[in-house]
Amino acid sequence: MTERTLDRVSVAAVLLFGVALATALLFILAYPLPVVQSDAAGYLDLARNVAAGKGFSEDGVVPAVYRPPLFSGLLGGWFLLTGTSSPLSAAVFQSLMHAAGVAAAFLLFLEIAPSLAWAIAAALWLALNPMLFTRVVFVLQEPTLLLFTALPAWLSVRLVNEPSGPRAALAGAAWGLCSLAKVVAGFAPFLLLAMRFLPGRLRREWRGAEAAAFLVCFVAVIAPWTVRNYVHFHRFIPVNGQGEGMLEWNVSHAEIPGERPGSEYAAEVYRKGLPEEERKSLLWRYVLDHPAYFFGYRIVRNAIHFGAPPRDWWDARGLMRPGEHRLQFWILSGLFHIPLYLMLLFRSWQGLQSGTSPAFRFLVILYWVYWIQHAIVWGDPRFGVAVYPVLVGIAIAGAQAKRDGVVNAARTSVPG
Repeated sequence: MTERTLDRVSVAAVLLFGVALATALLFILAYPLPVVQSDAAGYLDLARNVAAGKGFSEDGVVPAVYRPPLFSGLLGGWFLLTGTSSPLSAAVFQSLMHAAGVAAAFLLFLEIAPSLAWAIAAALWLALNPMLFTRVVFVLQEPTLLLFTALPAWLSVRLVNEPSGPRAALAGAAWGLCSLAKVVAGFAPFLLLAMRFLPGRLRREWRGAEAAAFLVCFVAVIAPWTVRNYVHFHRFIPVNGQGEGMLEWNVSHAEIPGERPGSEYAAEVYRKGLPEEERKSLLWRYVLDHPAYFFGYRIVRNAIHFGAPPRDWWDARGLMRPGEHRLQFWILSGLFHIPLYLMLLFRSWQGLQSGTSPAFRFLVILYWVYWIQHAIVWGDPRFGVAVYPVLVGIAIAGAQAKRDGVVNAARTSVPG
């Protein structure tokens, strides 16, 4: 990369950060903040107690393990730094996360887009995307997740393009941080390593030292929190213990025609005051008694929900009702989601052809596995925000553009 190109990239990154931050802050000023409730209240309580020196706890006394630590920990640090823990302060923090996420995604796009112009355009798409900047008013993880998923995705692409021990260590550590933000991302390092065993064009070779550095740094980032969990709860909990919660959520939201509602069944289980293992056994019994619903219909529904636009702000403002598909919903879907998913299908087919790079194929497989995992567990539209930059990156990789805008001298080969 020449000095002139580096200057252009640096200026572009700063401007993109500024545009994203200004967009989010103006949005905060334009509309009243929504009520902090449900999951948001839990994250806010955790952050306030972290800032107050009471540790990772919702009530300031009992250590918490249900939620992942990174978002509330960073937000608590922000509260400590600024001296205020109001929802407005949280929204400003979220705006910074949104802007940093756009900058991180820009770095990812530089590795896979055919020109600097395409990378800037894709990053602007994120900065000005109402599906993303509306997230800053909620005390929820999505802006932080986007940042800490885009960073390891970028570092992984760099590692695949130009393998080295230091790059492997950085990528491993970044995936460790991403897993502390949301444990479902913990599969990504093993997916990257498993590319060694894929057939033919899908394969990516690993040297022993690189693989070791990658895994050691990944584990080293997570291990202190795992030890903390074992000390407090005497169980092996790598990041957070949400297993029973997700099981209860899925059962309690089950509505099977001609069957007892899952909400009634779950309420009865918890009224009995049983130990955790017995509760889980009874919940699993309900799941296994209805395999067509839980392993068929529910998975398809979750997959569709994951791919839908997150519209929480519109719901909170009363502009849409939850589950209602008005014209606004289809406009949002048609502009910000459907074209990208059509491109995902096309790029997935392209990824099986010759001439595509291992880095590009890694991003395609990463997105599909992330999507499938949420289809199996729970597929809320906001869960797709974390990998939205990957989806955009897959779409623009190989787009036809002039080559004089290429900013990476050792670029990923462009698919197609």
